[in-house]
Amino acid sequence: MRVPPSIIQPRLRRGEQFVFLLLFICFGIKTAWLAVNIGRGVFPDESTWFGISRLFSANLLPPSDSAASYHLGLITHIPDLYFWLMGRLLHLNVFPLADLIFLRLVNVALGLTAIFFAWRLITLLVDSSAVRLLFMVMMTSTMMLTFIYGAVNYDNLSTLLAVTSLYYLSRFFMEHGYNDLLGWALLTLAGTMTKNVFLPYAAAMVIILTAREWKTLLAVIAGGLRSHSWLNWLKLLALLTLLALNLNLYLGNLLRFGQLLPTMNMVLPLNACLQNRLFTRGYVVREFKNGRLDWLAAQRLALRIRNPADRADALNMLLEARRVRNAPPTAPMSRLSYSRSWLRYMFARTYGVAAQLSMYKKPGLIRLYYAFFILAAALFCWRWRPGVPPGLGPPLFITLFYITVLMQMVNYDIYSQTGMVGLAITGRYIFPVLAPLYIILAHGLLYRMPRWWQWTAGGAVALLFIYGDFPWFLQHLTPLWLG
Repeated sequence: MRVPPSIIQPRLRRGEQFVFLLLFICFGIKTAWLAVNIGRGVFPDESTWFGISRLFSANLLPPSDSAASYHLGLITHIPDLYFWLMGRLLHLNVFPLADLIFLRLVNVALGLTAIFFAWRLITLLVDSSAVRLLFMVMMTSTMMLTFIYGAVNYDNLSTLLAVTSLYYLSRFFMEHGYNDLLGWALLTLAGTMTKNVFLPYAAAMVIILTAREWKTLLAVIAGGLRSHSWLNWLKLLALLTLLALNLNLYLGNLLRFGQLLPTMNMVLPLNACLQNRLFTRGYVVREFKNGRLDWLAAQRLALRIRNPADRADALNMLLEARRVRNAPPTAPMSRLSYSRSWLRYMFARTYGVAAQLSMYKKPGLIRLYYAFFILAAALFCWRWRPGVPPGLGPPLFITLFYITVLMQMVNYDIYSQTGMVGLAITGRYIFPVLAPLYIILAHGLLYRMPRWWQWTAGGAVALLFIYGDFPWFLQHLTPLWLG
């Protein structure tokens, strides 16, 4: 059934629009300040993503692996849309700006676009001003999200595509419009060509779309194809191009290497792989643990890593691997116990800064975030026991599906292989579902609650997030972080 336009695009109060604009501008100022002032080598993996982007800028077509790229890792057989886009945009730097600063500011623009579509998404799904404003405070005041949008990082495009694809999927559920379905498909395929972490997010959206609309999908598509609009045909051409690129990447990798994304040593010889800092870090730990490298040989290889933070990580991981190898055999952590550890790491690395330099909140402050999550989730479940509120079913399913896959299939598998609990757990990996997660939490805490509760609880959570973002960062900032 088609939803009236007044529901799709609700009229917003002027005061609410003003607060959104203020939050939007503040987010832009914060991320731009970070982009201009944070020094080289501080943002996570930025030297790699910037280096790959520069290689992509040299030619229109993607480059091949070569001696000039070995230190950056694989640049073939990977999702490369972000690097191709950054490479093209580098040619637009006609300003008196270093290329790195220019691309950082481009990523600030990506962040502002993501925030704008997050606003569009919440106004589409929720009719409460209190919920919408708390949601926007949370989206614009999550420390690691603010920090990473000042950097050259492909998570920025991945997060933007996650928010926009969910927006168009939600519109499609309300209006059943062909253009919304086409927009969703385009953005989803672009997401899977940006980062592999987008794959479970895309899978969740496909599942919920098929389950809800399998009776109407063919009719909507057939109706859209009867349109003679040249713009629709152009979108369809872009869709088919992205589909072909995805099949070439993932199906090609599956047929050639037996997995969706090959490891570096499946494509390149070992001596080339050892020029990459991240491969070397994982290689020395894995080979020492398996007994193929002795302690001194593993240390020598780890000391060849030029990046100080990665070199320190490799040496610390070697120490942990030696401790685990020399300790009496113990059963691995259960999935439930691992879930608790995973949540602790994820909270610390989402509401703090996990980068080449790190900045984490004290336990007392991080417990306030725990308390908010528990209270909001409990209220959401208790008040909506008969069923999920209209429009929130897809965000809830996508969030739970994605977090389960990330925690139990990806991160637990890494833990079971290495014995290291916190390895590869970082707040950036949760960003694709940050918007739907925050919608659920803000809705649970404030929707149709008494005004005094909305002011008290909502105000307290808003203050926590606002202080825990840029003011907290500036309070703990040292000269080491600055360029």
